[in-house]
Amino acid sequence: MKLSTCIAASSIAVLGFLAAPAFALDHDELLNGEISSDRLIPTRILLSYGAVGNSGSAGNNIISGTLGRSTGGVIDRDYFTAIVPQGYVLTELRVGTQTTVGGGGSFLGLAAGSFMPLEPSVATAAGLLGWKVYGTADRTTDILDEMAVSGNGASGFTRPLEAGEYTFWAQELATGSFNYRFNLMLAPVPEPAPWIMLGAGVALVGLRRRRQHQQQQS
Repeated sequence: MKLSTCIAASSIAVLGFLAAPAFALDHDELLNGEISSDRLIPTRILLSYGAVGNSGSAGNNIISGTLGRSTGGVIDRDYFTAIVPQGYVLTELRVGTQTTVGGGGSFLGLAAGSFMPLEPSVATAAGLLGWKVYGTADRTTDILDEMAVSGNGASGFTRPLEAGEYTFWAQELATGSFNYRFNLMLAPVPEPAPWIMLGAGVALVGLRRRRQHQQQQS
Protein backbone atom coordinates (compact mmCIF):
# COMPACT_ATOMS: atom_id res chain seq x y z
CA MET A 1 0.00 0.00 0.00
CA LYS A 2 1.32 3.45 -0.87
CA LEU A 3 2.29 5.88 1.89
CA SER A 4 -0.33 8.39 0.74
CA THR A 5 -2.99 5.67 0.88
CA CYS A 6 -1.99 4.74 4.45
CA ILE A 7 -2.23 8.37 5.55
CA ALA A 8 -5.62 8.81 3.90
CA ALA A 9 -6.97 5.65 5.54
CA SER A 10 -5.67 6.76 8.93
CA SER A 11 -7.32 10.18 8.51
CA ILE A 12 -10.68 8.64 7.67
CA ALA A 13 -10.52 6.28 10.66
CA VAL A 14 -9.61 9.07 13.07
CA LEU A 15 -12.22 11.51 11.80
CA GLY A 16 -14.85 8.79 11.75
CA PHE A 17 -14.17 8.01 15.40
CA LEU A 18 -14.31 11.65 16.43
CA ALA A 19 -17.60 12.15 14.60
CA ALA A 20 -19.26 8.98 15.93
CA PRO A 21 -22.76 9.89 17.17
CA ALA A 22 -23.86 9.31 20.76
CA PHE A 23 -26.74 10.65 22.78
CA ALA A 24 -27.35 11.90 26.32
CA LEU A 25 -30.47 10.90 28.23
CA ASP A 26 -33.01 11.96 30.83
CA HIS A 27 -34.56 9.60 33.39
CA ASP A 28 -37.57 11.08 35.14
CA GLU A 29 -39.61 8.99 37.59
CA LEU A 30 -42.80 10.66 36.36
CA LEU A 31 -42.11 9.63 32.77
CA ASN A 32 -39.92 6.53 33.02
CA GLY A 33 -41.32 4.80 36.10
CA GLU A 34 -40.26 4.57 39.74
CA ILE A 35 -36.57 4.31 40.49
CA SER A 36 -35.89 1.14 42.49
CA SER A 37 -36.14 1.13 46.27
CA ASP A 38 -34.22 -2.18 46.40
CA ARG A 39 -30.51 -1.64 47.06
CA LEU A 40 -29.67 -5.05 45.57
CA ILE A 41 -31.58 -4.43 42.33
CA PRO A 42 -31.07 -0.75 41.50
CA THR A 43 -32.53 0.88 38.40
CA ARG A 44 -29.84 0.60 35.71
CA ILE A 45 -29.16 3.73 33.66
CA LEU A 46 -26.67 3.72 30.80
CA LEU A 47 -25.21 7.21 30.65
CA SER A 48 -24.48 8.64 27.23
CA TYR A 49 -22.91 11.60 25.51
CA GLY A 50 -24.66 13.97 23.12
CA ALA A 51 -27.34 16.64 23.04
CA VAL A 52 -30.90 15.35 23.10
CA GLY A 53 -33.90 15.32 25.45
CA ASN A 54 -34.11 17.93 28.19
CA SER A 55 -30.39 17.96 28.87
CA GLY A 56 -29.70 20.56 26.22
CA SER A 57 -25.97 20.05 25.78
CA ALA A 58 -23.41 17.33 25.27
CA GLY A 59 -22.71 14.97 28.12
CA ASN A 60 -25.67 15.92 30.36
CA ASN A 61 -27.62 12.99 31.86
CA ILE A 62 -30.54 14.21 33.97
CA ILE A 63 -31.92 11.90 36.67
CA SER A 64 -34.88 13.11 38.72
CA GLY A 65 -37.37 11.73 41.21
CA THR A 66 -38.84 12.12 44.69
CA LEU A 67 -37.78 11.05 48.19
CA GLY A 68 -39.23 11.29 51.67
CA ARG A 69 -41.11 9.65 54.51
CA SER A 70 -44.85 9.04 54.44
CA THR A 71 -47.11 9.99 57.35
CA GLY A 72 -47.17 6.28 58.13
CA GLY A 73 -43.39 6.25 58.53
CA VAL A 74 -42.50 4.48 55.27
CA ILE A 75 -39.25 5.83 53.78
CA ASP A 76 -38.96 6.15 50.01
CA ARG A 77 -35.31 5.48 49.12
CA ASP A 78 -34.03 5.48 45.53
CA TYR A 79 -31.19 3.32 44.22
CA PHE A 80 -29.85 3.59 40.68
CA THR A 81 -26.76 2.28 38.93
CA ALA A 82 -25.15 4.74 36.51
CA ILE A 83 -23.16 2.97 33.81
CA VAL A 84 -20.29 5.05 32.42
CA PRO A 85 -19.51 3.62 28.95
CA GLN A 86 -16.05 2.84 27.63
CA GLY A 87 -14.35 5.87 26.13
CA TYR A 88 -15.96 8.29 28.62
CA VAL A 89 -15.52 9.52 32.19
CA LEU A 90 -17.94 10.96 34.74
CA THR A 91 -16.69 14.48 35.41
CA GLU A 92 -19.46 16.20 37.40
CA LEU A 93 -22.61 15.62 39.44
CA ARG A 94 -24.64 18.82 39.56
CA VAL A 95 -27.67 19.41 41.78
CA GLY A 96 -30.62 20.81 39.83
CA THR A 97 -32.60 23.92 40.73
CA GLN A 98 -35.76 21.82 41.21
CA THR A 99 -34.17 19.98 44.15
CA THR A 100 -35.89 20.31 47.53
CA VAL A 101 -34.93 18.83 50.91
CA GLY A 102 -36.39 18.45 54.38
CA GLY A 103 -34.68 19.26 57.65
CA GLY A 104 -30.91 19.44 57.37
CA GLY A 105 -30.68 17.98 53.88
CA SER A 106 -30.95 14.79 51.86
CA PHE A 107 -28.36 12.02 51.64
CA LEU A 108 -26.60 10.79 48.49
CA GLY A 109 -24.18 7.85 48.70
CA LEU A 110 -21.96 6.36 46.01
CA ALA A 111 -20.56 2.83 45.75
CA ALA A 112 -18.61 1.02 43.06
CA GLY A 113 -20.43 -1.80 41.30
CA SER A 114 -23.93 -2.80 40.27
CA PHE A 115 -25.62 -2.76 43.70
CA MET A 116 -25.51 -0.86 46.99
CA PRO A 117 -23.55 -2.96 49.53
CA LEU A 118 -24.76 -1.05 52.61
CA GLU A 119 -27.96 -1.60 54.56
CA PRO A 120 -29.87 1.68 55.11
CA SER A 121 -29.52 1.27 58.90
CA VAL A 122 -25.69 1.28 58.97
CA ALA A 123 -23.89 3.65 61.33
CA THR A 124 -20.86 4.32 59.09
CA ALA A 125 -20.15 4.82 55.39
CA ALA A 126 -17.70 1.90 55.21
CA GLY A 127 -18.17 0.30 51.79
CA LEU A 128 -18.98 3.56 50.02
CA LEU A 129 -16.68 5.47 47.71
CA GLY A 130 -18.19 8.69 49.03
CA TRP A 131 -21.30 10.51 50.17
CA LYS A 132 -22.83 13.94 50.61
CA VAL A 133 -25.70 15.50 52.57
CA TYR A 134 -26.91 18.04 50.03
CA GLY A 135 -29.24 20.97 50.50
CA THR A 136 -30.84 23.79 48.54
CA ALA A 137 -27.57 25.74 48.78
CA ASP A 138 -26.03 23.10 46.49
CA ARG A 139 -28.39 23.84 43.62
CA THR A 140 -26.51 24.36 40.32
CA THR A 141 -23.23 23.25 41.93
CA ASP A 142 -21.05 20.21 41.27
CA ILE A 143 -20.89 18.05 44.43
CA LEU A 144 -18.67 15.29 43.04
CA ASP A 145 -15.56 16.85 44.59
CA GLU A 146 -17.13 16.85 48.04
CA MET A 147 -18.32 13.27 47.64
CA ALA A 148 -14.80 12.23 46.65
CA VAL A 149 -13.35 13.11 50.06
CA SER A 150 -13.05 10.12 52.40
CA GLY A 151 -14.99 10.31 55.65
CA ASN A 152 -16.95 8.27 58.20
CA GLY A 153 -15.58 5.07 56.67
CA ALA A 154 -15.96 5.98 53.00
CA SER A 155 -12.80 5.31 51.01
CA GLY A 156 -12.88 8.44 48.87
CA PHE A 157 -12.03 8.48 45.17
CA THR A 158 -10.23 10.43 42.48
CA ARG A 159 -12.28 12.22 39.85
CA PRO A 160 -13.14 11.86 37.09
CA LEU A 161 -14.70 8.43 37.53
CA GLU A 162 -13.60 6.01 34.84
CA ALA A 163 -15.80 3.74 32.74
CA GLY A 164 -17.70 1.26 34.88
CA GLU A 165 -20.78 0.84 37.07
CA TYR A 166 -21.53 3.10 40.05
CA THR A 167 -24.53 2.75 42.33
CA PHE A 168 -26.15 5.76 44.01
CA TRP A 169 -28.32 5.75 47.14
CA ALA A 170 -30.60 8.77 47.62
CA GLN A 171 -32.54 9.20 50.86
CA GLU A 172 -34.56 11.79 52.76
CA LEU A 173 -35.76 11.03 56.32
CA ALA A 174 -38.08 14.02 56.79
CA THR A 175 -41.83 13.51 56.45
CA GLY A 176 -43.13 14.68 53.11
CA SER A 177 -42.19 14.40 49.43
CA PHE A 178 -39.02 16.07 48.21
CA ASN A 179 -37.69 16.44 44.67
CA TYR A 180 -34.20 15.68 43.50
CA ARG A 181 -32.61 16.38 40.14
CA PHE A 182 -29.04 15.34 39.39
CA ASN A 183 -27.04 16.03 36.25
CA LEU A 184 -24.39 13.35 35.71
CA MET A 185 -22.00 14.85 33.19
CA LEU A 186 -19.80 12.77 30.90
CA ALA A 187 -16.79 13.75 28.84
CA PRO A 188 -14.85 11.73 26.26
CA VAL A 189 -11.54 10.26 27.32
CA PRO A 190 -8.95 12.50 25.61
CA GLU A 191 -7.81 10.91 22.38
CA PRO A 192 -4.46 11.52 20.64
CA ALA A 193 -4.73 14.39 18.18
CA PRO A 194 -5.27 13.26 14.55
CA TRP A 195 -1.91 14.61 13.48
CA ILE A 196 -0.19 12.59 16.22
CA MET A 197 -1.89 9.42 15.03
CA LEU A 198 -1.00 10.25 11.44
CA GLY A 199 2.58 10.82 12.52
CA ALA A 200 2.60 7.43 14.20
CA GLY A 201 1.26 5.89 10.99
CA VAL A 202 4.03 7.52 8.93
CA ALA A 203 6.64 6.32 11.42
CA LEU A 204 5.26 2.77 11.21
CA VAL A 205 5.45 2.82 7.42
CA GLY A 206 9.05 4.09 7.60
CA LEU A 207 10.01 1.39 10.08
CA ARG A 208 8.50 -1.29 7.88
CA ARG A 209 10.42 -0.04 4.85
CA ARG A 210 13.70 -0.01 6.80
CA ARG A 211 13.14 -3.59 7.89
CA GLN A 212 12.38 -4.63 4.32
CA HIS A 213 15.56 -2.92 3.15
CA GLN A 214 17.63 -4.64 5.84
CA GLN A 215 16.17 -8.02 4.90
CA GLN A 216 17.02 -7.46 1.27
CA GLN A 217 20.65 -6.66 2.16
CA SER A 218 21.12 -9.71 4.44
